This record gives sequence, C-alpha cells and structure tokens, in this order.
Amino acid sequence: MTATAVAGTVAGVPLLRDRTQQRLERRADREVTATAQRTRAELLATPTAPRDRLRSTAAQVTGVEVLEVQDQPVRAVRLVFRVRVAKTAASLFGWQRANADGCFAQVVQPRAVPAAIERLPCPA
Repeated sequence: MTATAVAGTVAGVPLLRDRTQQRLERRADREVTATAQRTRAELLATPTAPRDRLRSTAAQVTGVEVLEVQDQPVRAVRLVFRVRVAKTAASLFGWQRANADGCFAQVVQPRAVPAAIERLPCPA
C-alpha cells in the first residue's frame, strides 16, 4: 500500500506542476489581451491627437512597445504595438514564471467610428 501511495505521489507531482504552470500562462495571456484593450481605449479617447502624441499615449501603458506608426487614408493613423507580460507566482514547487506577448494593430480616425483592435503575428 505504501509503495502505491509513493508511486502515485511521484506520478502526480509533475502533473500538478504542469497544471499550475498552465494556469499561470493562461493568466498571462489574459493580461496581454486586457492590456491591449486598455491601450485601445487610451488611443480612442483622443482620436484627433497627432501621430506622435498617439505613439506616446500607447507607449505610456505598462508593457506596451510601439512597433510602427503608419498614416492611413482619410487622416487615420494605424499603430502596431507589442504587449509583453511576465507573471510570477508562488506554488508548492517554488516560484513559477510565465511570459506572454502579443502584437496588435489599432486604427485611430479623427471621427468617432467603431474601430476593432486586430491581433497580428509578432515579428521575430
């Protein structure tokens, strides 16, 4: 009976560690999306701002790196930005860490129109 309990514990610990890590990675991914949405809200709050100000507005959000700013037709500006998140958490197995990132594009127009955020593949 004791050997079975030990074998079960030895087999179960890596699974538990993997589940804890996966949960932390999912939290990091959700935070990437939430940060992108927060950045979108900041950008759309001042749609008539010049492109340099839009760039600095996005860059002020924690974890955001502006990759590109492009002028679009009809006085619109398209910003491409990367969001990086690092999460750490204590667990039964010590500290665990998860890193997540995502790239997004947001078009900002001077008039109030619905503008969805677009998720892009990140450059290498």
